[in-house]
Amino acid sequence: MNDFLKDCFKKIGWKKDHVSFDDLPLFLKAMAYRYPFENRAVLAKENYKVTKEELWRRLIKEQHGGLCYDLNGFLYYVLRDAGFHVKLIRGTVYAGKQEEWALEGTHAAVWLSAEKGDYIVDIGFGINLALEPIPLSGETVQSPVGAFRIKEKATEMGTHLLLMDKGEGWQIGYAFTLEERDPGDLDDMKDLIHSHEKSPFNKSLLASKLTPNGRMVMSDRHFTIHENGGEGQKSDIAPSEFEEKLNTYFL
Repeated sequence: MNDFLKDCFKKIGWKKDHVSFDDLPLFLKAMAYRYPFENRAVLAKENYKVTKEELWRRLIKEQHGGLCYDLNGFLYYVLRDAGFHVKLIRGTVYAGKQEEWALEGTHAAVWLSAEKGDYIVDIGFGINLALEPIPLSGETVQSPVGAFRIKEKATEMGTHLLLMDKGEGWQIGYAFTLEERDPGDLDDMKDLIHSHEKSPFNKSLLASKLTPNGRMVMSDRHFTIHENGGEGQKSDIAPSEFEEKLNTYFL
C-alpha cells in the first residue's frame, strides 16, 4: 500500500490495509460520509489543477469537499491505486425541474470492471448516491436515498442513463457514454463549471452530505438536517455563517 492510500484510509477512517470488491459498499459509504459535495472553490474562483497530487492536498491534507470532478477524480485515483480496473467517464446531468439537459459533459464518474461485471461508482452526485457499485447490466441497487439502475439507451447526450427512483418513480439522473476519458478532462469540467453562464454551481454557495443517520443540505440562506427518514429540520442562516457551519457540520 502506497502513501497516497495510507493517507486516504486514515482520513476516512478505513481500518483495513486494502479494499476488496466486496468491501466497496462500506468503502463508498466511508468516502461519502467524509467528503461533502460543496462549491466554495467555484465561488472563490480558486485556480488549481485537478491532478492526483492536488486532490491529495485538498481532500487529505486540507479541509475541502468538492464537486464531481474533485470527488470522483479522487475516487478514481484511490481505486486505481487499490488495484481496481477503473476508467474515468464523462456524462451530462438531466435537470428534472427544468426538464432539460444541464451543461453538457460536466459530470465525472468512474467505470469499474471486476470479475462479477462492469459497474458505475459515483460519490460526486450531490446526495444522490447509491453507496455501492451500480451494475451496467441493469440490476437495481438500493440506498437510503432511493433506488438506482443503469439503462442502455441512446440519447443526444450518450449511450446510457443513470436512473433514480427516490419515491416518485424513475427519473433520469444523468446520461453518459463508456468512452474512457483522460484525467485531463477533469480540468475541462472544472473550467466549464467555474466560468460558463449555464453552470448551476457558480451562482451561490451550496453544500450537501449524506450521514449514517440521514443527510444535510445547506445554501447561503438555509441549513436543513434530515435524520432517520423524518421531516427535515430547517433553519435560516446568514451568508456569513456558511463557512463556519460547513467546517462544523460537514468537514
